Amino acid sequence: MKKAIKGPKVTWVDIQNPNPHDIEYLKEKFDFHPLVLGELMPPGHRPKVEHHDDYLFMVLYYPLYSQDKKETRSRELDIIVTKNAVITSHYRFIQPLKSLFDSCNMYEESAKQYMGESSGHLLYYILSFFWKNCLAELEEIDNQLMDIERGMFSGKEKEMVSEISLVKTDIINFWRIIEPQSEILNSLMAEGTKFFGENLVPYLSDILGTYGIAWNEIKTYKETILALEDTNQSLLSTKTNETIKVLTVFSVVMMPLTLIASIWGMNVMVPSSESPFGFWKIVGGMAVLLITMFIFFHNKKWI
Repeated sequence: MKKAIKGPKVTWVDIQNPNPHDIEYLKEKFDFHPLVLGELMPPGHRPKVEHHDDYLFMVLYYPLYSQDKKETRSRELDIIVTKNAVITSHYRFIQPLKSLFDSCNMYEESAKQYMGESSGHLLYYILSFFWKNCLAELEEIDNQLMDIERGMFSGKEKEMVSEISLVKTDIINFWRIIEPQSEILNSLMAEGTKFFGENLVPYLSDILGTYGIAWNEIKTYKETILALEDTNQSLLSTKTNETIKVLTVFSVVMMPLTLIASIWGMNVMVPSSESPFGFWKIVGGMAVLLITMFIFFHNKKWI
């Protein structure tokens, strides 16, 4: 499905789920190289920047978190930028791109703001929305890390094991998506300066800066989740050891009592077996032994 906006100085063509008719339209309208058009269908797997004579071609990947599957998956965004047009192509819904496109389409002021200077400026706004939305998703990961930390220290170590696994997977997927794009954005800085001129350098630098913030945050979260995982495991081990210690103490306490009960339960003559107070003597002796052992363990700080 193809949509187009004619701005004051720039035309924006957005294509979702590109088909052969869309490719033919781009070929006739802009005369792009067949190899470039061929990369719009089907989806690719690696980010890139190519500088052709009359346009720039970019492939980027946007990390999108799925609430249903509780995981982050990538969304491909292909961008072709000419001197007076920007073409975006994608197979799936990308929220920041749609928000910017709808704003330009619905409001004349937005169209003037985002499409009133050059195609390079529109590219900047697209990528700026792109990475700032990534920062918003990283804030959600930060909230999840805080929830895990609170749960760990409120006695919910077992419940946090699955939560840590989910967030850890989410962070790794996010990291794998954005890490390869560092080189691409640096290439855009060099190629974009050649294509658009020096006046766009501050804008391209701003994109690199926003990416740098996202990259540093995801690295921090990666280290944080590993630290939380180790801490949670230590807390679980400590709880398990305490349980085992208590069970061991009770087992040791019961062993001599069981032995006494077994001896006096044999079908042979034993001391006090004929005495009318024999039962109470044996029970009393077992009680004294039990109390003595508890005092001994307590003094040793074993319980």
